[in-house]
Amino acid sequence: MTFLKQSLPLQTLLNKYQSVRQQTVNLCQPLEPEDHVAQPIVDVSPPKWHLGHTTWFFENMVLAGHLPDYRLFDERLNFFFNSYYESQGPRIQRSHRGNITRPNLERVHHYRQYVDEHMSRLLEGESLTHEVQELIVLGLQHEQQHQELLLTDLKYILGSNPLFPVYQEYVASNAEAPARPARFIPFPEGVYDMGYRGQGFCYDNELAPHKTYLHEFELMDRLVPNGDYLESMEAGGYE
Repeated sequence: MTFLKQSLPLQTLLNKYQSVRQQTVNLCQPLEPEDHVAQPIVDVSPPKWHLGHTTWFFENMVLAGHLPDYRLFDERLNFFFNSYYESQGPRIQRSHRGNITRPNLERVHHYRQYVDEHMSRLLEGESLTHEVQELIVLGLQHEQQHQELLLTDLKYILGSNPLFPVYQEYVASNAEAPARPARFIPFPEGVYDMGYRGQGFCYDNELAPHKTYLHEFELMDRLVPNGDYLESMEAGGYE
């Protein structure tokens, strides 16, 4: 279940769609074609599968049922890029996603372009029902989740390569300052409001708003830099 209290202007939704979809492509930009099919362990999905699966969601869940006369790009891709949606038919075993040498990477990108063109056509129409808007927003949230998964998978894929290839070169700036000393903000024990109360999207597990009791705790007022993690590891924090 999704939760979207009010409809969005279609141009706003189109802009968001294009931005999120482009970000997935951008994350794969530093990769070699061979990097796109690696699956060192069952818990890692190849980047090419992420590219296809996030596209499959919009084709199957949105376009197939809501754009008149829409024709699937290639119905065989349903088997490759379905993840666990049993209602959408059979799917490749998760541990075999690295065996997808075909369709090749170029065709997967053509698939994305085909679906994006038809999604733009749908979003450039006169109106969309609230139900369809919710599906699209859910699809965008779903793709952003896969962007996080993609980066995690890439860390394992490249880290498993004996050459230890660098995903993206980082040039440190002389202007960068070390992290400032941490300050901890105290929160007294008591009853606090929990759950989503806004007007935009949320998942069903963020509902319903309720009150809960929390013990006293403290929260650091800045992010934890890698140097702090390294210091903890060198001090035996993982032993």
